[in-house]
Amino acid sequence: MLANAAISALANLLVLAGIPFLFYFLYEKWRYKRAFAEVAQRAGLRLGEGRYIGYSLVFALVGIAVLVTWPPPLEPFLRTGSPQQAFRGLGLGGPAIAMALLYGVIKTGFTEELLFRGLIAGSLSRRVSLVWADILQALIFLLPHFLVLRIMPEMWGILPVIFASALFMGWVRIKSGSIIGAWLIHASANIAICLSVAIRTAP
Repeated sequence: MLANAAISALANLLVLAGIPFLFYFLYEKWRYKRAFAEVAQRAGLRLGEGRYIGYSLVFALVGIAVLVTWPPPLEPFLRTGSPQQAFRGLGLGGPAIAMALLYGVIKTGFTEELLFRGLIAGSLSRRVSLVWADILQALIFLLPHFLVLRIMPEMWGILPVIFASALFMGWVRIKSGSIIGAWLIHASANIAICLSVAIRTAP
């Protein structure tokens, strides 16, 4: 199970982040003669301003506190097709923690943040105002999340939360020049949900 989670995370990383970044790098190299380090920085692969990491940490901790205090309904996450179904019955043990880290940090967190905030939000912020760049990247990020409704139609209320979170993560990325803050928020939320399922379904 852990091996499958690792393979899935790496495949996601390659397809949704690695390949788009490669094309972005090749374009920037060909069109503007930019070096790899400069292209990586433009994609948000840098430390950025520390205060924005602090803002993100506070946002992440509040999000985790909300999830712990008011956990979402369990049943939708146990359906076939749900990524969290794999955590059913695991409890808070080593395998659950390792799988949650793979899913939250790599498969969704870094992968989606490099694509949506690093490449898309970064490119938009160099072409339109901060406000419009932030709104557009949040809408683009929201679109694939409508697929959640195919498995969990009753969870439609999570979409405004995703959109609002994307606005904050986009703002952090654009202002800081880094995806680290957004990555921290994204990863922590997904890890918390996965572990919540593992704990609440423990035998």
